[in-house]
Amino acid sequence: MKSLIKNILVLFLFPILIIRRNYFWRRTNQSKLSGKELALFGFRTGRHLLFRGKFSPRLLLNPVSIVRYFEYDFVDLNLQFLNGMKVLDISSPYLFGFYQSVKHSLEYFYINPDEKDLSNVISLSTKMNFKSRYLVQQMNALALDYPDNFFESVISISVIEHIENDGDTAAIKEIWRVLKPGGVLIFTVPVKKTYEIEYRERDEYNLNQGKKAERYFFQRIYDNQKIEERLLSSISNYEIISKKIFGSTDIKFYGEYKKRWMKYSYWETVKDPYYITTKFAYFNDIDELEDIGVTGLTIKKLS
Repeated sequence: MKSLIKNILVLFLFPILIIRRNYFWRRTNQSKLSGKELALFGFRTGRHLLFRGKFSPRLLLNPVSIVRYFEYDFVDLNLQFLNGMKVLDISSPYLFGFYQSVKHSLEYFYINPDEKDLSNVISLSTKMNFKSRYLVQQMNALALDYPDNFFESVISISVIEHIENDGDTAAIKEIWRVLKPGGVLIFTVPVKKTYEIEYRERDEYNLNQGKKAERYFFQRIYDNQKIEERLLSSISNYEIISKKIFGSTDIKFYGEYKKRWMKYSYWETVKDPYYITTKFAYFNDIDELEDIGVTGLTIKKLS
């Protein structure tokens, strides 16, 4: 019921939201906006789908949300997309895969265990003009139905932290199994100086996540030690090619922003590009972060 009311409200306010989006887009320092091309692609895709009978407020208003600007840019810059290469995408936000599949001739395998989310991706993908062979499968990262050494590249944008129990460790092991020697794994996860586990009042990804005090597991926020213990220690024979850290410069900002985002939805999130260029920066180490941030890692599987 709440979702229906929200959708009706978005439809009613849509012309005003477009004006508001344009206003904050113009206020954004475009030269400092990481991931700008992905956002522009999102806007174009939203218009393309609208003309083909599919209304997507997310793509038209806020195709790239907050730190996704950094994450999309990091993966895009660190992965060489060669024609014909096999890429496995572990449940990343679908816009990134659409962008690459329009630009390049790949074998792009997109997996997601969330049936509802997957259904939306399939619906949208049928209306796209891809150069790639874009394959969508319902699959869990803990049990990949692919042979060993199958993919040249594996990417996962802000996903691994959401797998409960020891699922993050197990997922990295399984990803490593299907990655070819010489191939690269590129992933992003949220980070802070001190490790945290976040719970929410509902199961965000429809995966029957575990409960604690009537709240559902949502994600881990890693520190340096937990990245090593839970992720990197589960693989061997690797080289870290690149690592970047991007986070809020104001210790109060993100918590207040999240409350407004969850309450006001697009009315707040159309400001995201402006916020990214005024409230966030790159850091040299996770221990330097003022508040929450995100790290991107590019890891090569050695022969």
